[in-house]
Amino acid sequence: MVHTVKQRFRYKQVFACLAAVLGMFWCVSAVDTDHGSAWAKDYQYSGGVIIEKQSTLPFRRAIANVQRAIKSARFIIVGEPNYQLMQRMVGRERAGAKGFFLYRPDLGIPVFDNDPKAAMEIPLKIVIWEGSDGKGIIRYKQPSSVLSDYKALSDLGGELDQLMVKISDAGVK
Repeated sequence: MVHTVKQRFRYKQVFACLAAVLGMFWCVSAVDTDHGSAWAKDYQYSGGVIIEKQSTLPFRRAIANVQRAIKSARFIIVGEPNYQLMQRMVGRERAGAKGFFLYRPDLGIPVFDNDPKAAMEIPLKIVIWEGSDGKGIIRYKQPSSVLSDYKALSDLGGELDQLMVKISDAGVK
């Protein structure tokens, strides 16, 4: 029994790391910060819907508010990729970019129990870019669109959507 629990925990760690790496590469390629006024966009693509919101707050304050909202939603920040360093590695400079990989064990368990393939979709990711006006731009994948192809996970996707809206809205206001 103990061996099975340890093995299951190792699989969760491997899946979380793979998802984090894939999300990191996706986020680096999805940069667009030339907007100056308040707006929100949804981008449809083959992997789901990306929600994008323009903050009225300065970049660093938007980050602090999102970070507080993550903690109040009881998520664990399991990763914080350094997007500036990644951009420098390919000869580019980035004014500001902060990402968080989020996980909540109580919400992650249904993913593994219902469809282990869906583990590629967790942890959740949220990214805050600094716009040319110094304000934050917040992006994340809509959980319900990402989990829609997996059996028995639509309710979880809806619940995660609500949490991500609260988290992202904290960085907007």
